[in-house]
Amino acid sequence: MNRALLLLGLCAAPLAAAEPIQQASEARLWLKVPPGSPPLGKVAVSAGGFSQADWEKDPELRRRQLDVQFPIRWWSWASQTIRFTPAADGAVELILNGPWAKAPGDGLLRQEILWDDLSATGATLANGGFEQSSATGPAAWTAPWAPYPAADAWPLVGTEAMAGRRLAATWHNRPLSQQLQVKAGRQVTLTLHAKAATPPGFVAPIALGSDTPAHRALRGMKRGVNLGNGWEAPPGADWGQHFTTADIDRIAAQGFDHIRVPVAWHFYLKQAAAGWEISPTLLAELEPVLRRALEKNLTVMLNWHHFDDFTTAPAAHLDRFVGAWAALARHFQAWPPGLFFELLNEPMGALKGEVLNDAIQRATSAIRTTNPQRMIVVGPGQWNAASELDQLRLPATDERLIVSIHCYDPFHFTHQGAGWAGFQALRGITFPGPPAAPIAVPAALRENQGVIAFLNAYNTQPAEQNPCSARGVTTALDTAAAWSRQFGRPVHLGEFGAFEAADHASRERYLRAVRQLAEARGIPWTLWEWKALFGYWDPAANQPRFRAALFE
Repeated sequence: MNRALLLLGLCAAPLAAAEPIQQASEARLWLKVPPGSPPLGKVAVSAGGFSQADWEKDPELRRRQLDVQFPIRWWSWASQTIRFTPAADGAVELILNGPWAKAPGDGLLRQEILWDDLSATGATLANGGFEQSSATGPAAWTAPWAPYPAADAWPLVGTEAMAGRRLAATWHNRPLSQQLQVKAGRQVTLTLHAKAATPPGFVAPIALGSDTPAHRALRGMKRGVNLGNGWEAPPGADWGQHFTTADIDRIAAQGFDHIRVPVAWHFYLKQAAAGWEISPTLLAELEPVLRRALEKNLTVMLNWHHFDDFTTAPAAHLDRFVGAWAALARHFQAWPPGLFFELLNEPMGALKGEVLNDAIQRATSAIRTTNPQRMIVVGPGQWNAASELDQLRLPATDERLIVSIHCYDPFHFTHQGAGWAGFQALRGITFPGPPAAPIAVPAALRENQGVIAFLNAYNTQPAEQNPCSARGVTTALDTAAAWSRQFGRPVHLGEFGAFEAADHASRERYLRAVRQLAEARGIPWTLWEWKALFGYWDPAANQPRFRAALFE
């Protein structure tokens, strides 16, 4: 038996595993005060975020339970420190659980979280290393909702305890709980370590080192910009942006060294007897701009944008996706190596996990038939989230793959005033928080628990813990950089930016912060975007808006 299984040997009977199992990307725990007790005060976390129990409709239940979530990975332990100050003597319940995620059909996805080496100051936490066991699970812990599993309830690949011989495992429907005795006004500090359990059939990816052709290609790139709101619009729709060689000349003159070009290819491809054909009208407009960029020594990342049919129903559109990339690869086969193919912008919805991995594998194979040396850019699921990098399983021996992440955190700041995000009424949020004066919840968003929780924390939390800060960006970029080092896959920040509804000074501070954080980690970036609602360039004034933030 795998030694890792011995670490969990607790119950005599295995737990039936009817729920579909998926690898987790974040850990989750709750802190709960008894009925009638005041909520915890001065809460701070070292990673991730926290909120009241937003799913509870009863305000009394909501205020009594704190929900803490933080990113984890399967290949190393993540550390989390939580500080809070009790307002009353008594007990605070610590509940270790896991993410809530719907499975296809009924039920939930089972995402096992491994825990070890838990400790506390200001309160007594028993058996934080899970070394002592009982007939029903780890001693001093209770499993209130479901029996704790036997060691062989699921296979764990390469997992050993962080300290000692044992560890614990939880998921949303099978938590572990312990009562912590606390004193009013005495700060409690919890230190926890967690990682994601690997699901059945898991195969660890191969590490490629730090000097692949993709690494060398990306070293020549530092600062880029997206040509957004143009060619990704549907035919007949005008999103207000049209790009010419004059735009390329300005981009190069500003000091950018690459561009990312979003195109909604699905609108401009038709199937013929010999395969997919690309619209000549589109190519006549697009190709002069691409050629001018290459002449100006700008690397070009040619992207497929807004293929929503594919993300909604991957199986129904997979052949179209792969066949279209085969056609695009044939068309651009003779173009210079400075033209990169980016398979798909922001995979989301049903296009995730192994479904996404299969699509990447098939599309990459189709491209390699005619473009064996071409750089290909791929991205993880959930809108290119860094937290989803561990779910990627890339073609193992392909050393010409670049991985793109996107980051718009804090989203309530970057997308305030954006109707497509549901934030048309959300205004006045400055970066960084807290604000000089509290921002009230807009009347149109009084039922939006996410907005309520954000504004409450934004109005009250100090700068180092405020949700409107660079903490989320730092976490994302640290996650990406660590994953890149571990597996030898170079990472690029494909999108970041702030919508025009935010005040100019806050946008400038935000862009500067993200740029500096990315560059400090050696991660090249492309701003969203050149001259529209997030734009770097002001067409009316014919001058840049954010040059100091991005170049000085």
